[in-house]
Amino acid sequence: MDWFLAPLVAPGAIGFMNGPVALGSVEALASAVAPVNVMTPTGSVTLERATRDNIQDAFELWLSRVTSDDGNVGVFYFCGHGVMVTDHYLLAEDFGRSKAMPWERAFDISNTLRAIERDVKGALYVFIDACREMSTDIALSLGANPNALKFVDIKRPVVIKSKSLIAATGEGKLAFAVEGKVSRFTEALLTAMSGFCGVQGDIGQTWDVDGEVLASAVRKLLANGNKTPQRRQVSDQTISGDLVPLLRLTSAPKVKVELDLLPESMRALAKMYLLSARGLRQEHDGANGVFSCEVPRGFYSFGATAPQSQFGDLLVEDREFVPPLFAYPMQAQV
Repeated sequence: MDWFLAPLVAPGAIGFMNGPVALGSVEALASAVAPVNVMTPTGSVTLERATRDNIQDAFELWLSRVTSDDGNVGVFYFCGHGVMVTDHYLLAEDFGRSKAMPWERAFDISNTLRAIERDVKGALYVFIDACREMSTDIALSLGANPNALKFVDIKRPVVIKSKSLIAATGEGKLAFAVEGKVSRFTEALLTAMSGFCGVQGDIGQTWDVDGEVLASAVRKLLANGNKTPQRRQVSDQTISGDLVPLLRLTSAPKVKVELDLLPESMRALAKMYLLSARGLRQEHDGANGVFSCEVPRGFYSFGATAPQSQFGDLLVEDREFVPPLFAYPMQAQV
């Protein structure tokens, strides 16, 4: 929510930007040990907790506004716990409050989206940051099938113009986060939307971020974090209909750069550098870790040297750096 509101609270801040389709409203809930306060253009607001009842109320208010105009772009974001049976179930804060009816405090997001597709005539972006691990115990339990947030009337046709569903992980898989930090998926999503993806618009003055562009960027950013097979995470994505931009940026997207030198013992001895096609040079001491920076899209050369000749000089020439990320592990020849 902070990201969406940032430019309204502090003009020029990184956040939601789409001139033709400005931010109209936000419905937000949060579960945390302490109350969550969000700064808005009219002052600080304390969010209500993400209980099942509050989720239902917020969803209905949100949907009524999204469907009020066929040109609207709706965004649905959920971050929390989820499980997969036949459909994807998401858990509210008060899930399990009743031992007799624990699933009363969850909801079926799969059928919720089927219902929305029959109401929303504009564009919809759905971001689900939750596990989709399969549970045999749940599948074999009668009554373990929570309701959707809206009844699906299959007699009504699907009318949605554009839908982008970008989920944190695939069916049967886990989503990961480091305790106390933003989850891997949400970090990738916010990075991608904060100026690290986009294609030049028709009139050439904006860089548009639509579902396909955003999905590709999130995949690449997540893939860069798959350092161990045990915590490998791959985003599951479905993009359909017209390509309706979620964002229209006024500056060209940037590229996150990560240059490494292996083996790690050699990195600490190295002086790494990056040279743009225009001759601009950046240098980095390998003793400080991986060489990380942000640069405009373009062609670059890069390399590494050892002041005391512990390895041969390295040079990689004329590589195109394309948003959102360019990561390259150089190999020292000892």
